[in-house]
Amino acid sequence: MIFAIRADASIQIGSGHIIRCLSIADQLNAQGHQCFFISRNHDGNLADFVTQRGYKVYTLENNQAWVELTFDSEYQKWLGVSEECDATQTKDLITAKYQRVDWIIVDHYGLSAQWESSLRDVTKHILAIDDLANRRHDADIILDCGVINSEQDYQLLNKGEAQILLGAKYALLRPEFAEYIQKIKKNELNTAKQKLKFLINLGGVDKDNLTTQILDVFEHSILPYDAELTVIMGLNAPWKSMVIEKAQQSRYTTQVLVNVSNMAELMVNHDLAIGAAGSTAWERCCLGLPTIMICMADNQKMIAKGLQDLGVTISLDQHEIGTQLSTVLQAVTLSQLHEMQNKSLQITDGLGVGLLIHEILQKSPIQC
Repeated sequence: MIFAIRADASIQIGSGHIIRCLSIADQLNAQGHQCFFISRNHDGNLADFVTQRGYKVYTLENNQAWVELTFDSEYQKWLGVSEECDATQTKDLITAKYQRVDWIIVDHYGLSAQWESSLRDVTKHILAIDDLANRRHDADIILDCGVINSEQDYQLLNKGEAQILLGAKYALLRPEFAEYIQKIKKNELNTAKQKLKFLINLGGVDKDNLTTQILDVFEHSILPYDAELTVIMGLNAPWKSMVIEKAQQSRYTTQVLVNVSNMAELMVNHDLAIGAAGSTAWERCCLGLPTIMICMADNQKMIAKGLQDLGVTISLDQHEIGTQLSTVLQAVTLSQLHEMQNKSLQITDGLGVGLLIHEILQKSPIQC
């Protein structure tokens, strides 16, 4: 079967939508299906990265007449054009290159039922990935791997009869996360030295340079333990140079890694993460990595609240880094970390992509 994946990355959007769609594409490709990506040519897009992963990427260009529109929401602004324009461009591209596709996978907060209905002319099935439940859909499958929204939320929003896949068991993680569960060891912290290994990752972009703020907090905090810091930066992170310079000046052992390919290994070898409330939240849960979660956008608030309520994270708004992070760091205890780890491991087993593909194939047998 042929799958078209409509998702964007940019300085504003970040990289999470593309990364989780790549997890789907990799497993579909391994089963003999064809996948290609359609992405808008935003500043900070990941077209080259996706191409290097072996997939064809078609880029949509912005039309100046549409760019000058006033947008009703931040998510429409992320899209950069109207839904009508995006739908027309996407449909024209699919028609010209493939005529029709078996599935369209759409992962974009700026696209809704209006867009999906327009694409029915060129596809048999639509999968909508969402975790906001704030707009109508016209999809055959709606996937929300969060822990807040209910099935009824989406039933009320969908125009037709959609299968709703709900919960963190559907988290779209790469296979290595499930594999690394077998390698997890309980925190074997050296209680004599009291050293904690921190993994700091504010997403693939960190457009507001929160990483530097966090490193500053470490420098000016009196902690009851020693600390070792590993900072992960994305390819398009605009503040990489400043972060690297700050790390070199740190009183703690600090390394900065860019565009890593061994995130699962890094997670199981650290004691506590400071990370964004995006898609990597599920990776950390899968491997039982306790997290001080930094909420960086409105769409992350539900993830942050849901995981804090379940006892697996300590959640802060990004504006609270300077005022509250030091207090949180000073109060961390080993028993607290063990408890957070145990609760995290109950959230997801990392097999969500396989569960999703099973449901896709049930709706669309191979002979199609």
